[in-house]
Amino acid sequence: FTRLTSRGPFYPPRVKAIANAVCFGAHLDQEQLQKAQALVIEFADVFALSIREVKPVDFTKFRLQIPQDAIFSRKVHQRPLTQPQRKYLFPVLDDMRRAGITRFIPVDEVKAVASTVLVQKTH
Repeated sequence: FTRLTSRGPFYPPRVKAIANAVCFGAHLDQEQLQKAQALVIEFADVFALSIREVKPVDFTKFRLQIPQDAIFSRKVHQRPLTQPQRKYLFPVLDDMRRAGITRFIPVDEVKAVASTVLVQKTH
């Protein structure tokens, strides 16, 4: 992926990959489809092919207002993931770790545990 490299967001193979990744509805006539595709190509710099291409924001911070003495559940109530769920989720988690979004932590640093819910989109 080249969005954040010297080749930039308009590197032709990247733009082509983005144009191929975007799905357009069958309800568009040929002229509308060509205009929509041209817009995607024109604004290719706002698309990310990977989570690693998302630029970090340095002008704001998200801070949870949690009292120091708050206690959360650390008991796991997670059903085992099915094989299709694992096939989807594990590469996403690996990608997030490589991008620096998540990281492994020692067990003694765990403050709370919550179940992961994966639901198939309805469309």
